[in-house]
Amino acid sequence: MKVLKIIATLITGILLTITSCKESITEPEPQPGRRDYIWTVDTLDIFYLSNKIWGSSSTNVWSINMSPDFYHSIWHFDGNTWSTDEVFRLVSPHALWGFSATNIYLGGSSGGKIWRFDGSSWKQITELKKEGLDDIAIENIWGDSPDDFYVVGSGPDNRGYFNQSIIVHFTNKNWNILNTNGLIGDVVHLYKNSPDNKIYLRLTKIGGTESVDSTIIYEYTKGKYNRLYSSEYTKGLQADISIINDEVYFILGNEIARRVNDQFQTVLIISNSNFYHRIWGRNSKDIFLLMTDGLVHYNGSDMEYLFHFSHPNDTPWTQIFDAAIFKNEVFFTVYEPTTNLKLIYHGKLE
Repeated sequence: MKVLKIIATLITGILLTITSCKESITEPEPQPGRRDYIWTVDTLDIFYLSNKIWGSSSTNVWSINMSPDFYHSIWHFDGNTWSTDEVFRLVSPHALWGFSATNIYLGGSSGGKIWRFDGSSWKQITELKKEGLDDIAIENIWGDSPDDFYVVGSGPDNRGYFNQSIIVHFTNKNWNILNTNGLIGDVVHLYKNSPDNKIYLRLTKIGGTESVDSTIIYEYTKGKYNRLYSSEYTKGLQADISIINDEVYFILGNEIARRVNDQFQTVLIISNSNFYHRIWGRNSKDIFLLMTDGLVHYNGSDMEYLFHFSHPNDTPWTQIFDAAIFKNEVFFTVYEPTTNLKLIYHGKLE
């Protein structure tokens, strides 16, 4: 009996030790992101701006442009050069997202068309329709699984503004158009936040002559939309969201925040008045911020310019529309309104 008691005591001690170890395990703090990039700039010979970019790796990157030139709307980077296959496709793509080199989706700026790349060619796979709408413009595609992702955008209201919100959930091999009653505006971004497993979306509402244009952030849970934040759609005030390391970051004017216990928690206050409300990153200590005069990097403690634009004082401002971030390389799609150049800034860590 004594032996059994000793064994039982030992087992209990081991279990307690294992449990306490599990409870004490925490995610390691990320290291401050590096800044020693070597930059090159490529010019894409396209009619319109290049606005979305995605890649499975730094040697397999795709960029699209919302252009009436249907021969040059899709571009590919193989690690050395950018090229287009010059195939005519009746789509003006505006949304791009992928899950692997052989499973990539794009959406059109009109007609609700969805195309898919299977590793060898692009093919139209569906055309989204919603009762009462003559047209659907797809703004973005995002998801964490090829069997579970979202397509967002809008359709025209009775004034012709694209304010009728569209959210389509692809799951169980079906395209399910969600109920968006109560939402007014173009759904620009939608992401799932890993820490609280909630979905957040950002809309742009076009006011026209009746009200100011505005940006609005919602939380979507249990089939309901909870309005969290709204602001004017103008430099210095506008709101946005970004997904960094599976966590949603909120841009609230000059503040970057997370969502903790249903409250905004400030990550960073940006004093630079040139901040232009878009961010991308690898983790909380490796974030890229768009400025009207260039690109700034935040490493968890301070901010520093990585490069300045060639035409920083022009209006409208030079913009970065999207980014593809890899372990040692980054790509940014840049448009210079004054020169009408469509550029890819490509940075490699030394």
